[in-house]
Amino acid sequence: MNFAIFKSSILAMIIMLATSMLFSSCRRAEEVVEEEPNIVSEAAKVVKIGFLGPISGIDAAEGAAARNAFLLAIDQANASGKYPYIIEPIVMNDQGTENMAVAGAQHIVGDPLVVAVSGFFNSGPAASAIPVFKEAKVPLLIWGATREDLTNPDNMPYIMRSAPIDKQENVSLAAIVVGEMGYRDWYLVSDNEPYGADNLEVFTAELAKRGITPLGSTQLSTDSIYDLRAVAQRIKYSGAKAVYCGSAGDIGSELKHQLFDAGVTDIMFCGVSAMDRTEFRFLSVQEAEGVLAISPGVILELSEAGISFIKDYKAKDYLEPVGIFTANAYDSALILLNALAACGDAPTAELMTEAILNSRTTGLMGITAFDDIGQTTNAAAYLSVIQDSTWMPYGNSKYADGERNLGGK
Repeated sequence: MNFAIFKSSILAMIIMLATSMLFSSCRRAEEVVEEEPNIVSEAAKVVKIGFLGPISGIDAAEGAAARNAFLLAIDQANASGKYPYIIEPIVMNDQGTENMAVAGAQHIVGDPLVVAVSGFFNSGPAASAIPVFKEAKVPLLIWGATREDLTNPDNMPYIMRSAPIDKQENVSLAAIVVGEMGYRDWYLVSDNEPYGADNLEVFTAELAKRGITPLGSTQLSTDSIYDLRAVAQRIKYSGAKAVYCGSAGDIGSELKHQLFDAGVTDIMFCGVSAMDRTEFRFLSVQEAEGVLAISPGVILELSEAGISFIKDYKAKDYLEPVGIFTANAYDSALILLNALAACGDAPTAELMTEAILNSRTTGLMGITAFDDIGQTTNAAAYLSVIQDSTWMPYGNSKYADGERNLGGK
């Protein structure tokens, strides 16, 4: 055997085999590269938007109803065939706490398919989570938290709000109870937390615009909000004909209870939207009767869109009834959906930020657009009253037609 020839043959075979393997490897690599756009395309068929709210805790009724409305709007959008992808919601329960709000926000923005978020009933949790959205450059549309400083130039362009702020609520309330009803002898009460302090400041300013100085004013510290007997006595001997409460329903209901126990019954009692909650149901019929609260939005039963929404909401058999901010949450979803449609087939967080800011959406609350700091220009609000232990629109009540008296007149 000629070993030189044999070695040459073996070497040639090795070279051919190596060449074949290299070519095969290159083909496989080319095939993977060719398939990659299809994988991306499959992923792009799902677009995600987040929701944050207190689904458990003291504000669970409002948060869960808001979640229901948000999901209802998403279901309707997916069923419409209008969008070239499936819209998938991510719902996180912030429990009304700052820590859970931050954790929920981090979870949502960590998903690369999320392009926008609707969130927050409580202002404290919203403020704590805002830096997460700004850092991730994911737009947040606030559906319920009303503290004024949440929307500001420093938070632009990523933080917007479709709910009215505390100032807008108080301006609307003062226009009714002072401007229309004519009450001028006031005693003002709030807690000294940011929410209560802001409300007290704005309502006091609204009185000043009308030449009114309150007969008395009390800011409650956190350790004194549940012992309001002394405050009730101050109100009793102040000569006030009307009481304003700039705090939530737990403080408002306790104050009303103490006023009743002190024999102060001929007095008008009103407050901000946070008073329009379940706590007053624990009072007797006589104690709670005639309490007023400003409510954001519109009376749903008075519009075709509102009637349709109520019908669709009930058809879902949700456990939670429609709350004060339920329509706000539904409209926040409509705003995000409107922005999605404006972004075409491939929405991104960057495109959505611009689309939301420039949007003009017709929803349950009317037309929502945004000013130069991302705050809604729609300050729709109406007055609610407790009649026979039930909150109802003031215009539908026996107080509106003069059959019953609010007191203080």
